[in-house]
Amino acid sequence: MSRIPSPGAAQGDPWAAPVRGLLLDIDDTLVDTQAAMRGSCRVGAAAAWPDRPGEVHERISDVFYDDPGGYFDAYTRGEYAFPEMRAARYHEACRAAGLPETGFETFEAAYREAFARSQVAFDDALAFLDAAAATGVAVGFVTNSGQEQTEVKLDAVGLRGRGPVVTTDTLGVGKPDPAIFTRAMELVGGNREETLVVGDTLPTDVEGGLAAGMRVAWIQRPDRPEPRNAGWGTPVDDPRVRIVAGLAEVTALLGPVVGRGPVLRP
Repeated sequence: MSRIPSPGAAQGDPWAAPVRGLLLDIDDTLVDTQAAMRGSCRVGAAAAWPDRPGEVHERISDVFYDDPGGYFDAYTRGEYAFPEMRAARYHEACRAAGLPETGFETFEAAYREAFARSQVAFDDALAFLDAAAATGVAVGFVTNSGQEQTEVKLDAVGLRGRGPVVTTDTLGVGKPDPAIFTRAMELVGGNREETLVVGDTLPTDVEGGLAAGMRVAWIQRPDRPEPRNAGWGTPVDDPRVRIVAGLAEVTALLGPVVGRGPVLRP
């Protein structure tokens, strides 16, 4: 079916096209993953090292979350299986805390239980998804986490079934590989010019979305600590990127279903 060109498209305005598809990051965009991870790491560390003081548990949590060895990023490149990546991060944290590299199974079991009950969606997440549905915008989820962990998050906060989900396990690689965004776009339908990526992290969500030929709403929540490697405050000289303080700013840009359908207003 042919479409009428959007006003302003001839002048090269990347925001003139309507938004008919949303590809949403999950961690620290829809769900407060940083808080859940840090708290669950402390629980896991206390289970693995019950005779050590709280400062040691905090140290393990900090290093596991910060991941200075880059094991999670290596997982997203297909260099580690998910369990191996998790063990490598734990062992690195033990070394940093001056502990032997033992107790991973105990840590992981306690972490998983705590993580499942620690999931909290941001206050604007459900309203944003409802607004997208009301305006007829198709929604998909794109995350660098594994399939199992992602299902835990979506189930815990009531987001399962709100759209197709593409994880690192789907194609064996994660963001910023453009193939991840392309696959998600295919699942929700539409094309690159009418698809908007919403995420919090520069090297994965922003750079990956741009490499896939899409526009990006880069969320930087002022009331939350900056997530790992998010790159907030880094200048991005690309007109396809909008910085937003929350999902309500994206919701406000979705127009009503009139004529050509939902439109992202500049």
